[in-house]
Amino acid sequence: MPLALLLIVIGIVLALLVHWGLGVACILIGLVLLIWPAIAGRGSGSRV
Repeated sequence: MPLALLLIVIGIVLALLVHWGLGVACILIGLVLLIWPAIAGRGSGSRV
């Protein structure tokens, strides 16, 4: 399982069982890691 998806799953578990703030933070980090390659790849190709 990729690190980003693992962080999202751990974040959901943390949000439900421990503390919602920690869970939301883990989910956001996982989403950024998941989306970042697409954003970085698209942006570098359009530069002149």
